[in-house]
Amino acid sequence: MGDKWSEAFIKALKDGDTERVKQIPKADLHNHFVLGGSRAFIRERKGLVIPALEGILESMQEMDRWNQEYIGKYFESGEGRRFLIEAAFVQAREDGVTVLEIGEDVWGLGHNDCLNPGGGGCSVPRSCH
Repeated sequence: MGDKWSEAFIKALKDGDTERVKQIPKADLHNHFVLGGSRAFIRERKGLVIPALEGILESMQEMDRWNQEYIGKYFESGEGRRFLIEAAFVQAREDGVTVLEIGEDVWGLGHNDCLNPGGGGCSVPRSCH
């Protein structure tokens, strides 16, 4: 690697310095936005408290159950999914992510106007800056 950001990032990781990690520009190239949004932003805008995940999820089914209980059932509409995309951009900005690739999953088909022809398109931020 050898560049100043890589070296600083590695040092911050080794030191457990999460605040420093957030200050270093980085990319998130695999973000499932439904689970990648700012919980504080969601709480402030929607009044919904999403607890931090405790422990390890042992299966996709367990992850789906957790998601449905705390997130999915509240944001199943196209409007709700667009809000979660916005929350992902907010979290990216807080984490120092300068390149964000958000993947809309197959679960979003039929729920997101962005994927439906003639649905009017998306109106979400396009930049983490």
